[in-house]
Amino acid sequence: MRVLLCLLLFISLAATLHAAAYSSPYIDIVQNGRNFTNFSGWYNDPVSGWFDSGSTIYSAWSGVWAEYTAYLTPGNWNIGINVQNSGQLDSRYPAFQVQNSLNGQILNIAASQTEINYGYVNTNITQAGNVTVRFTWLNDWCIPPYDANIIYNSVFFDNTANATLSASNTNFGNVRVGTSANASVSVTNTGQSGSTLTGSIGAASGSEFSPVSGTQSFSLGQNQSASRTFTYTPNARGNDSTTVSISSNATNTTRTLTGTGVSPVYSSSVSPNSTIDFGTVDKNQTLTQAFTIQNLTPDSDLGNLTNLTLLSASISGIDAESFSLSGFTPGTVLSKNGSFTFFINATNLDNIVRYRNATLTIVTDENAALGIAGNVYTYQLLAYTVPEPSSCILFGIVCLFLWIYRHTY
Repeated sequence: MRVLLCLLLFISLAATLHAAAYSSPYIDIVQNGRNFTNFSGWYNDPVSGWFDSGSTIYSAWSGVWAEYTAYLTPGNWNIGINVQNSGQLDSRYPAFQVQNSLNGQILNIAASQTEINYGYVNTNITQAGNVTVRFTWLNDWCIPPYDANIIYNSVFFDNTANATLSASNTNFGNVRVGTSANASVSVTNTGQSGSTLTGSIGAASGSEFSPVSGTQSFSLGQNQSASRTFTYTPNARGNDSTTVSISSNATNTTRTLTGTGVSPVYSSSVSPNSTIDFGTVDKNQTLTQAFTIQNLTPDSDLGNLTNLTLLSASISGIDAESFSLSGFTPGTVLSKNGSFTFFINATNLDNIVRYRNATLTIVTDENAALGIAGNVYTYQLLAYTVPEPSSCILFGIVCLFLWIYRHTY
C-alpha cells in the first residue's frame, strides 16, 4: 500500500516538471539529462525505469542508470551530474547517492526539490578520445507524503585548471676542455590558477654530460618552477649535445642540452717525441738550437678559454748536464696564434768521445684548466762530443810515431 501511495505521489508531481537551469559552475561541455548515449530503460509498468521530461529524465526507482559520452582532450577533467528531486523531502533524506563508473566513487549530492545540486569526480585524461561515464542512482526512499524521485538535469565535462608545461633548451656555451660547467633544465607550470603540474626530469646521456641516470620529480603550482642541474665536461674540441626527457601530467616532451668544447692547441717547431740532434760538439764548444712553441687553436680568441700556458720546461736523463735551456720563462701565456721562442744548448764539457742523451719535457695546461698541468710533451736530445781538434792532431802524431818506432826497431 505504501509503495502504491509513493507511486501515485510521484506521478502527480511529475506532471509539474519543467527543465531547470544548470547548477554546476562547469561549462566546457554540458549535456542535457535527456542526451544520454545509453540507459537502463524507460518505465514500463510493472518494470521500473526512466520517465522522459523533454530535456531531462527522472525516476522513482533506485538502480536506474544513464550513460553520457563526450570527446575529451588530454588534461585534468571534472566530470559530474546536476540533479534535483521531484516532490517533497525532509531531513530524513539529505542526499542522493549516485555512483559513477569512472572510478566507482559514490557521489553524495544534496537532495532538494527547489535547488539543483551537483557532484563530480576528477580524472586525468591521457589520450584524446570519447569518454563515457555511467551515473547510477542507488538510494530510493519514500515515506508519504515525502518521496525521493531523482531528476537528471544535466551532465558536465569540465577541463579544470589545467597545468601547462614550459621548458627551454639549455646551452652550456663554450667550455674549456678539461674543465666542467653546470647548467639547469627548468620546467614551469604556466597553466591556470589552481593547477598542479607533476612529473619528472630525466637523465642525460653520453660521456660529456651527467647525471646519466635517475630522475628528479616535481609538483608545481601555477607559475612555480623546478630545475635539474646537469654538468658538461667536454673531452675534446667541438660541439656536443644530448636530450633530456620530461614527463608530466600535462605533456611529455624532450629538451636538448648543447655545449661546445674549446681549447688551446699546442704546436712546436720540432714534432713531439722526435729527436733534436746537435751533431758533433767539440771540446768546450756550445751549440744552440732555437725552439718555438705556438698556440694554433682554430677556435676564436676566447681569452682564458683558449689561452695556452707553458708551465715548465726541464731536461732530465743521464747526460742532462750536457744540455741547458735559455730564454724560457715558466708561466708564459700564449693567446690564439701567439708564439714563444727559447733556446736549447748542448755543451761539450770534457774530452770523452761519446753520444750524449737527455730528455726535454714541456708541461702545458692544454686539456686542463688555465694554469693547471695538462698535456706534457717530450723530446729526445742528442749530441756527439769529441775532444778539441789540436788534441786530436797531437794524439794522431804520437800514435804515428809509436807505430814507426815499433816497426823500425
